[in-house]
Amino acid sequence: MTLSRSLRLLLAGFFLLNSFTPTAFCQLSNHGNIWHFGYRAGIDFSSGTPVPLADVEMDSWEGCASYCDANGKLLFYTNGGGFKQNSNFGQRKGIIWNRNQQVMYDMEDNKGGGYSAPQSAIAFPKPGSSTAYYLFTMDDNESLSDVDNRGLSFFEIDMVANAGLGGVVQADVRVFTPASECLSAVPHKNGIDFWVITVDSNSLDFVLLPVTAAGIGVPQMRARAEQDNVSVIKISPDGRFIFASEELYTFDATTGQITFKEHLPLSSYTFSFSPESRYLYGIETDTNIAGAIVRYDLLMPNVLNSKELVDPGTSFSFGGLMQLGADGNIYYNEQTESDFINLTESVSVIRCPDGSSPTLERSLFQFPTDPDNFLGLYTSLPNFADYIFASSKVADTIKIIQCNGELVTLSVEGQGLIYLWSNGKTTATIEVSDPGTYTVQFSDACGIKTTIFEVKKGAQFFGIEWKPFTDTCSIFPLTLYANHEPGGTIRWSDGSMLDSLVINSFGTYVANFITNCGQIKDTFTLAEPVKNCCKSFTPNAFTPNGDGTNDTFIPGLPGCDVKFAEMFVWSRWGELIFQSIFLTDRWDGTTLNGVPAPSDVYVYRFQYQLNGEEETMISGEVTLLR
Repeated sequence: MTLSRSLRLLLAGFFLLNSFTPTAFCQLSNHGNIWHFGYRAGIDFSSGTPVPLADVEMDSWEGCASYCDANGKLLFYTNGGGFKQNSNFGQRKGIIWNRNQQVMYDMEDNKGGGYSAPQSAIAFPKPGSSTAYYLFTMDDNESLSDVDNRGLSFFEIDMVANAGLGGVVQADVRVFTPASECLSAVPHKNGIDFWVITVDSNSLDFVLLPVTAAGIGVPQMRARAEQDNVSVIKISPDGRFIFASEELYTFDATTGQITFKEHLPLSSYTFSFSPESRYLYGIETDTNIAGAIVRYDLLMPNVLNSKELVDPGTSFSFGGLMQLGADGNIYYNEQTESDFINLTESVSVIRCPDGSSPTLERSLFQFPTDPDNFLGLYTSLPNFADYIFASSKVADTIKIIQCNGELVTLSVEGQGLIYLWSNGKTTATIEVSDPGTYTVQFSDACGIKTTIFEVKKGAQFFGIEWKPFTDTCSIFPLTLYANHEPGGTIRWSDGSMLDSLVINSFGTYVANFITNCGQIKDTFTLAEPVKNCCKSFTPNAFTPNGDGTNDTFIPGLPGCDVKFAEMFVWSRWGELIFQSIFLTDRWDGTTLNGVPAPSDVYVYRFQYQLNGEEETMISGEVTLLR
């Protein structure tokens, strides 16, 4: 085989750079695929190449937000809040729209955030839920002179409502005041919870809000190095850095600790981190040239001295908001001289922001201006928690299940220039018949990248396991374990989908292991012993959350011949909460009036009589957890 000169050069680079770790763009999610912003404008990243959208039901001057599901399908979007009429604007309403561009919720001009807040809204999944999302909103500076500064508020949106179009189930809940303009969010280190961050308009310190499956936590104050107003806050995709008003901080996503690092002369309005969180981009403030773009290397010991000029700017440019995109590039709203002449609004792009030679393309898209705004202009782009756009220098690993020995097609996302597979192939796509690990190194406009494919045979083993026991009269509760290969879905006969199932009675239990290659079933049967195994047991807590596990409470009498049983439950203040006269009547966590009882410790009394024996009474405490 004869190799081209360019391929030989690429191969030489692979072998000479022994310590080089290839860069691969690893988009974590599709949650930022659809952007709606400004005056009826939008961008769709779903195909991998951004496409402009028109006639979007959006009206935003500065802040806005949109959010997609894991497949990149738009769920909802918003301008974050309304605005009372003034000399520059007519009266504007704050709106949350659904994916069909219908009004999901009307904030009018007195709910949610502010029309002129740069970060009026941000959305992310509700911890502990697969269908609900939090939409946090932020008021604008105009409100600080009002009696009612809305500050930081939240809405809860459940996508199950309205036949899957979603609906607001909690609206305009105030969290912290006074606050205005800036709003960002980042996942907790545990990968489940979130931190929301803004600034106290009185002290000008950071406000850190923990958001967990238990709900919205108590706001925590964090000192800032310099006491000035903040328009925009950005948190790096990897969660390690915060930038606000020319101040660079490090952030601990476990504890919420914020530590000042360095002062950087960047625009406090137009800036963004790169996907790998190595660089901070923005408009230079130490130059007289309008719109000059620079970047700082955050891995350098002295970040200030690492400044690189990306683009020298133009004689006339006004930068709006800057936002990392789903394709790994950085976009920003910009009004150039031609925009003022043509009544358009530009979106410019910085390509290859983590590469050695990033480039700026001005006015990639141009959208119509807003005729109802002063001069028709807006600075709007959506506000995201940028972790959804994170990538790293770790090679992207793709796991593929091979079913029935069929051929598997391995293909790299994106357009490469030169390819080199670990089996010697040099095409963009290969087919393999054997399980194993296949690596492809390829170059594109941003440099050399790597993707690793792990091909495994589908579902080679699956079975129910349990710890050995000798006495069937004292085995409960017994835990059954689904032993299976990584991947796939477990579904037990009771509908639960965990890798284990706790049982408290004799009978037959079935588990199904479902993969792309089909379904494997295993059965566990525990027969009731011939001898009488009557023994009572009492849980000390239960969780009536409807997940099918531990949802109700009553002392158990497995293997017992029960003649009579009744139970009473009281609150800690002596109020009767529940009463039953049958073993089948289990307390579901509601009161006698059908109202859900709060999380607390409750007192119970359980009386029963077995056939041929005296009546027995059990009493104690049980904890209800929600």
